[in-house]
Amino acid sequence: MRPVLASLLVIALLMSVAHAEAAKKRPRVVHRTGVEPFKNGECPDEHPIKGNFTTYSGERCIYHMIGQRFYLRTKAERCYATEAEAIQDGCRRSKV
Repeated sequence: MRPVLASLLVIALLMSVAHAEAAKKRPRVVHRTGVEPFKNGECPDEHPIKGNFTTYSGERCIYHMIGQRFYLRTKAERCYATEAEAIQDGCRRSKV
């Protein structure tokens, strides 16, 4: 009876390790602020702030507001209703 019990314990241990490894590989569900832009990169009227995610500058995201120099040229990757939403998502305001 002891060998059976030992085998069951080993199986249970292996299953728990496999479950833990699978959980690490699953993407985390993170609630993000803002909305997806239209396919042309424009934002809906209710979310006019355009966010761009940067990899080359070391910053996570830069947001552009109506009236700023590059607003019309910016193709949004995320759209925000308020500056607070953009900041909460890790963005900083464009310097120009």
